[in-house]
Amino acid sequence: MVDTVPKIPPSGFKPMADAPTDRVILLQVWSGKTFPVKWQDGFLDSDECACGGWVAQEEGNHPPCWDDGACWESNSDGMPSDPPIGWKEMA
Repeated sequence: MVDTVPKIPPSGFKPMADAPTDRVILLQVWSGKTFPVKWQDGFLDSDECACGGWVAQEEGNHPPCWDDGACWESNSDGMPSDPPIGWKEMA
């Protein structure tokens, strides 16, 4: 994984800070893959605190490093998921 994730989204995408959590959006991750996701609450972080995360909406249509189709700070192999860098509305 990379040490530095771009802070400016790719052309045609909006910053992640502005991503809506109430509907399905197209997400682009650092590796360049784009796929539909939706924010989902009900997870626990490594400290057992409640949290939410981006979850792929099509089985298998996500980076392999997204355990169970979700973006994690730390996956089962101890490595982070391919991080989101931008989003746009579904067509």
